[in-house]
Amino acid sequence: MPEFPAGSVLSASFESFESFASSESSPAAISSRRRSRFAVRVLARFSAALLVLLATWAPAVAAAESAPVTITGKAILEHPAGKAIVEAGRLLKAGKAAESRKLAAKEVREEWAAMSAAEQKAESDRLIGRTPDPATFEADIARVGEMVVDGDFARLSIPTPSGDVSAMGFAALEGGKWRVNRGPMTLQVPEPESAPAIRGAAILDHEAGKLALDYAGKLAAGKLDAALALLSTSARAQRDALPVDQRKQSDDFRRQQLPQPKVLADRIRDGGELTFPGEKAFLMMLSVTTTQNADGSVTSTSETTGLGFVRESGHWKIAD
Repeated sequence: MPEFPAGSVLSASFESFESFASSESSPAAISSRRRSRFAVRVLARFSAALLVLLATWAPAVAAAESAPVTITGKAILEHPAGKAIVEAGRLLKAGKAAESRKLAAKEVREEWAAMSAAEQKAESDRLIGRTPDPATFEADIARVGEMVVDGDFARLSIPTPSGDVSAMGFAALEGGKWRVNRGPMTLQVPEPESAPAIRGAAILDHEAGKLALDYAGKLAAGKLDAALALLSTSARAQRDALPVDQRKQSDDFRRQQLPQPKVLADRIRDGGELTFPGEKAFLMMLSVTTTQNADGSVTSTSETTGLGFVRESGHWKIAD
């Protein structure tokens, strides 16, 4: 008889069928000539009943097994998957990527093993910077953490009040043990806008808009040093730290980045938008050019130009 859980409806049904078929097809009840035909009729009736049972029982079991479960707060820290992700974060932040990889999922272990020593060192350094602070991560999990366990996979996330996610980690069940297959990692959360966006001609009256035209004018006039003086302290330091050949490439890019001041002003009026994330600002300009072809068709091309700003000592500076 097929194996079903002891005491289940299917188990009892199969046992009843065996008992019924045995008693009703015995020599005392029917002749040997009719026994096989009777058993076939009984089996047919029972098979129909069994199909009904399977139709109602199997989907319910499958749904129960596949339904994702969401765990929140401190309960995550008690779950094996949550513990594995937190431990991985501690090791990665401490620069112990090799130890973390030993406890990770199979594909992660294989990727690590395939790296050279230099690649492993670079990867470890990258992971240190990407991994959240262990104490903060654990506190955030206990406070607002959410972990969805879907069969053999678990996804842990730290939601923010704005609806974004500040950190995530993933784990998979292998051989009865939860192993991390990605993260934990911090995610960049967009800064809230510190001021309403400005569009069109009004941008030219804003300090950042005037700065953009001044910067473009100095670059167009070949006054590179004067243009560089409009950069933020951080942007100038980054440029100065570049090797000579890369610095030259950077300067050449600056000269080509923006059009002539008059063209730039027209693009700002026609399709400019100035947004203010935190203490920064970003100017985005979209220009569309339409060309009438000889065959009467029209070809449209679009070009997007962007320029970043940062507030420094109360004034806007070029951030790029």
